[in-house]
Amino acid sequence: MEKIGHFIQKVLVPIITIGTASMVAWLNYSVAKVDQDLKKQIASVDLAIKEARDERDKIHTEREFNFKIYDLVQKSIEEGNQRKQEVAKQFVIVMVDGELRKRLLGVLEAGGTPEVREKTLRVIEKEEKFEIQQAEVFALTKQKLSFTWENWDYDVFWCETSGDEVKRQAEAIVSHLRSEGAKGRLRARELPASVNAKTGYKISGYAIRRSHNEIPQAMILEELAEEALSKNGYFVEFNQQLASSKTKWYISAFLCPQ
Repeated sequence: MEKIGHFIQKVLVPIITIGTASMVAWLNYSVAKVDQDLKKQIASVDLAIKEARDERDKIHTEREFNFKIYDLVQKSIEEGNQRKQEVAKQFVIVMVDGELRKRLLGVLEAGGTPEVREKTLRVIEKEEKFEIQQAEVFALTKQKLSFTWENWDYDVFWCETSGDEVKRQAEAIVSHLRSEGAKGRLRARELPASVNAKTGYKISGYAIRRSHNEIPQAMILEELAEEALSKNGYFVEFNQQLASSKTKWYISAFLCPQ
């Protein structure tokens, strides 16, 4: 009996105590981990709800704004007020993108005063010409495994608002690229003011737009463009920017001095 008591006191009780403590520790760890995971899930759900709410608010705000622009255009047409139509046209050009932009410009072109209709028609025609030329940029026609800079396509844009002098600068760059051995499609192109007002453009100064993997070709374009302009008495520096859209074997330069 004494041995049993000794065994219980010296062996069994410590084992039970250690086991109980271990179990309590394990339970506390498990509860803490479950609590932590639960908090992460709740935080994730809260974030998703917030993002959904923000997106919903953004869509609602955009719809309200677009409705106000539409209302402005419609009322200016109904009143036959040329000044209001001019204001409405500028709002559409600067603030509206996508299909709604085309529709609202179409409304002004169809129902505005003769002067507003003529101006709007010129905007529409320039944007349509620009889109047709841009479609050629995205058409994949080259099927070679590697490309040196000479085989790339280059568009050199001049801003409509910068005038004929800058147009001649763009043409000088294209001519210089060709004389240096460029063999791809080379174009000096006008960037209409209405297009430059769109999201994704809004260009000012002298810039080259490229992708991450187009640095060597962009550097050559920058060097030759600055060289061409310096030969004609224009000493400028181009700023390289990342393009918002990816195009294969194509880089564009922009000449938009203020």
